[in-house]
Amino acid sequence: MVEINMNKKVGLMNNPSCFSRGASPRKKGQVTIFIIIAIVIVSAVLIFFLWLQPTYFSAAGRGLAFENCVEDSVEDAIGELEKRAGFINPEFTYAYNGEEMTYLCYTNAFYETCSVQVPFLKTTFDEQMELLIRGDVDACYDASVNDLKSRGYDVTSGAVTYDVVIEPGAVRVLIDAPTTVGATRFTRFNVNVNSPVYDMVMIATSILQFETKYGDSDTGAMMVIYPDYIIDKIKRSDGTTIYILEHKDFGNKFQFASRSLAWPSGYDA
Repeated sequence: MVEINMNKKVGLMNNPSCFSRGASPRKKGQVTIFIIIAIVIVSAVLIFFLWLQPTYFSAAGRGLAFENCVEDSVEDAIGELEKRAGFINPEFTYAYNGEEMTYLCYTNAFYETCSVQVPFLKTTFDEQMELLIRGDVDACYDASVNDLKSRGYDVTSGAVTYDVVIEPGAVRVLIDAPTTVGATRFTRFNVNVNSPVYDMVMIATSILQFETKYGDSDTGAMMVIYPDYIIDKIKRSDGTTIYILEHKDFGNKFQFASRSLAWPSGYDA
């Protein structure tokens, strides 16, 4: 028969240290302090990289962000192309009031309607815009990289490619430029410029359709459809018609020439 030493058992039960496996209050307090310190350190690191590091690809030394630099170039390019009906260097023009109006529809014959010289006007505008701003986009990017490097940032730059998209109400430039600034990596930059040029191109395309079919267009009816625009039509003695489209709010002007259903000198159409 097994005997149990009750005195020994009672002694064990009265000694809490034999059963307690938890840390002392002092140790628990030390662990808590270490956790708080760790949280503070992590927060400080996050604040540095998210706030003190550049949050966008900056050329702050010149007061311009990369995107703003490109935006200025796009605005200038829109104005230049609107004057020439979407061409950088048009080859076929008509002199009017000291400016060269690009022929978008033309025939050198009498009594015949014109032929469209630019079948895809919007596509042409997109392509010419890309060519016109190419040098500026590269210059803006290089200036931004150099500015950041001069301020001590570790910058890794890549090749720059971009696309221009003309859409209702805006011109968008989608730029791919893989760039690393410190621990932050940038890949794509979007530049949006508010502009009515899309509508202007569409209106011009409609006018050309009428010119090719009827040798003229009803600009009064078009202004009813597009109430935000003033459409001037100036007839010249040689059969050329000058069209000037102007947005009432933006003030943008898109202008071009057409020669259709021309009559010989001395005859009235």
